[in-house]
Amino acid sequence: MLSILWPTLATGQERLTLDRIEFVGQKRLSVSQLTSLSELKIGQVVDTNIFDAAAGKLLQSGLLRKLSYRVRSAKGRATITFTLEEAAANLPVVFENFVWFTEEELASAIRADVPFYNGTAPATGETLDKITAALQRLLDQRKITGRVEAVPNLTGEKFQLIFTVRGSKVPVCSIHFPGGKVVSEAELVKASQPILKAEYSQKDIAAFPQTSLMPLYRHLGHLRAQFQTPAVVFENSTQCPSGVVVTIPVEEGAAFTWGRSEWNGNEKLTVDELAAALGMNPGELADGTKIENGLKQVRLAYARRGHITAQVKETFEVEPTSSQVNYKFLINEGPRYFMGELIISGIAQADADQLKAKWKLGSNTVFDETYIEEFRQTVMPDFIRALVQKSPTRARVKAEFQTRPDAVRNTVDVLITFK
Repeated sequence: MLSILWPTLATGQERLTLDRIEFVGQKRLSVSQLTSLSELKIGQVVDTNIFDAAAGKLLQSGLLRKLSYRVRSAKGRATITFTLEEAAANLPVVFENFVWFTEEELASAIRADVPFYNGTAPATGETLDKITAALQRLLDQRKITGRVEAVPNLTGEKFQLIFTVRGSKVPVCSIHFPGGKVVSEAELVKASQPILKAEYSQKDIAAFPQTSLMPLYRHLGHLRAQFQTPAVVFENSTQCPSGVVVTIPVEEGAAFTWGRSEWNGNEKLTVDELAAALGMNPGELADGTKIENGLKQVRLAYARRGHITAQVKETFEVEPTSSQVNYKFLINEGPRYFMGELIISGIAQADADQLKAKWKLGSNTVFDETYIEEFRQTVMPDFIRALVQKSPTRARVKAEFQTRPDAVRNTVDVLITFK
């Protein structure tokens, strides 16, 4: 959006000498960055067309959402004041597979075209185009095959702007884990086969240890094990043609035993019931896998009582004088849900009525989410066999279960669809 005011000029084409450039409304961007984007220079001769062009350059950068300007003049000299509203925060830039260059080399190449580059960029606009062009030029200069693309991506809970080289294969030749003892380096490498069988991806390499390797340590009670930032080295040898060697140092930390648990927010289940579902006993190894499975049982205990949206948040503290760990659990039980309708489709009405007669959750009774799996295992096999015998041309019958909660009425419809 652009609006323009020339309150003191008799004609839009009057030529003046630019004496001052002002900006109002900026928060993250500096005056020098904005001045550079406008391409205006103090002392140059200006007119309406030049100011319009400068405003256009500012808007095309993708860094601004709104822009207006006004010009004041006296004795042939002009002051321009831009009033602006910045676009949503720029996204952190991630170089997905630019393994041929250091971060410094990439930033230097970008700043040749975008002097104010600071590791972030807008998701659209001229600035994004300039960064993409600068990176492409760097590839072409090194005669590296590939096309640069930029895509916003949600990683964890934050958005990033991912720059990727498409069309250039970069295999992961080997991966190392210095510091691995409790879980040996050989075990960690074996668990990392998905990485070794794929092309290099900075995003995937960074996420992999937390999702796929941390469970190995949590299972052994090493709840504070940490994987450091991966180091990547490009190689072009017989053993590793145009690939990378990845090194991820690990700090294993100490193993902990279970101390005690503290529960808050629970009303429908007692502390004893919750502790029994969790299944952890004082003095035993604080096995993270067992704790996670225990929390699943806690959620199932609530689901049996109709609290299908119950949530449990956990934190833990280590006792400073021992290797014991104490957990605190905050529970949001949510509303209680009741059985709505049982809706069966894909079979004859008589067969559907027969199946409904076997369903034990009556309308408006407390909804037990675990009953669905029980019904699937105990009732459905015989019922499906009977359907197949009744219709020999129907060699295979599949039943899909779906729940449809209604948060207004606090009911749950169960849908069984035969295919």
